[in-house]
Amino acid sequence: MTLVELVITISVMLLISTLCFSKEDITKHQINLFTKQLCSDIRYIRKTNMLGDSNTFIYYKKNKDAISYVLRSNGKDIKEIKLPNNVNLEYIEEKMFFKRDGSPDPKGQTIRVYDNKTKKEITVVPVSGRVLLKEGKYET
Repeated sequence: MTLVELVITISVMLLISTLCFSKEDITKHQINLFTKQLCSDIRYIRKTNMLGDSNTFIYYKKNKDAISYVLRSNGKDIKEIKLPNNVNLEYIEEKMFFKRDGSPDPKGQTIRVYDNKTKKEITVVPVSGRVLLKEGKYET
């Protein structure tokens, strides 16, 4: 078997496996990836703010095209993560900061990411600032 045959075989297998997923499964997977990335970035913000860098935060953006969040540090947007189409994002505060002790500033919140079939919740605990992702047996 040559390298070209191997590449063609793998390409055909990937194409077939992609066609087997329904659009709903792909959207659910995208929601899972988005919530896990948001949790990771919130934890990064918390750690950075606890180390004294108060110029790092997350803010949310809503355009007519998409909903997203942006990680901002030292006056520059580091990255922007967009939600898939027809997926909603609910939050309380426009920006997310933490105090030096790790507690959220000004308060904790629950962030909801959902479409008509999938719902994920991220909770930032008010006193401790812990970031919890509701998933697994708690999923609805």
